[in-house]
Amino acid sequence: MKIREKFELPGGITILACAGYDPKCNVIGKTFSLVLGEEVRQTLTISGERKMANQMSNLDQRAFETSDVVSLSQEEARGGEWQLIGA
Repeated sequence: MKIREKFELPGGITILACAGYDPKCNVIGKTFSLVLGEEVRQTLTISGERKMANQMSNLDQRAFETSDVVSLSQEEARGGEWQLIGA
């Protein structure tokens, strides 16, 4: 899944808006690697899914949450090059 946006919420929750997911795949509770090309920056566990406020304009995206500290800047996320790959 390609990361399109990153949002940080109070309470240590980070939301990652992702495109290119397999709708048949259940990602909740699964571990993913944060990857750019050959670089693996860290491993994250998806703890839930949130409804996107502007879902109608982003039909190809889903918003996943993690309580892990995500070492990805908002600029990097918006660049569209980072991916979450099943670990």
